[in-house]
Amino acid sequence: MNVPTYGSRRWGGSIATAAAIAWLISGVGHAQVLRVPDPRLPRAPDGKPNLTAAAPKTRDGKPDLSGIWHVADAKYLNNLGADAEPPLNPAGAALYRERQAYDAKDRPSGHCLPRGVPASMVVRGRPWKIMQTPNELVMLFDESIHFRQIHTDGRDFPEDRLPTWFGYSIGKWEGDTFVADTLGFVEETWLDNGGHPHSDAMHITERFRRLDLGHLEIQYTIDDPKLYTKPWSVTVRFDLLPDTELSEHVCAAHTPL
Repeated sequence: MNVPTYGSRRWGGSIATAAAIAWLISGVGHAQVLRVPDPRLPRAPDGKPNLTAAAPKTRDGKPDLSGIWHVADAKYLNNLGADAEPPLNPAGAALYRERQAYDAKDRPSGHCLPRGVPASMVVRGRPWKIMQTPNELVMLFDESIHFRQIHTDGRDFPEDRLPTWFGYSIGKWEGDTFVADTLGFVEETWLDNGGHPHSDAMHITERFRRLDLGHLEIQYTIDDPKLYTKPWSVTVRFDLLPDTELSEHVCAAHTPL
């Protein structure tokens, strides 16, 4: 293996450096966040963020969804239908059984490919960040430095959009609920690690509700007539990671999740 050089300095010569190289070769380390106190957060008398305080608002009075979030319950990563079995049609059920039979070893994330929606959002230990502006809502993912855009400038779906890993998203507000519609997915992503499938016809509707400062709720509705008998929904809770900032995670070869 060629050892990378940076100016006149080389990697090597220490146990710490060897461990770092081994980490890069193996592919994935544990998720990390930087500890950065946020002076904007309301705090309890002991100085800790008051996560049950009222949800923040933007200048135009809309709930501000901004923050770094992670899923509250890890069960959804391996089975998005943990609360109710998804209504697979025969074609969808056959594909799901096939993936289950080989223990979901060929899931996209195992090859350093994007998980897509909603799988990227329900990985315990892989936080993601919302940045909210008047014209778009941007998501930055810790995992492999992926990103997603939800356009809120009043546009419709473009006619010539190309299929992508995260699809093409447009959003709007319905009262205090942010509603995002996404079309145009490649078929390679899975809804979860367990192998629940989707086709290129999938339409996902997400309904975001910030319950208070520290808690976010998203209802995902999956509409895919090629693989399911009817639309189905699951509601997932997310917790704020206060006083933090995202770090970088790079998938170099293989991921264990």
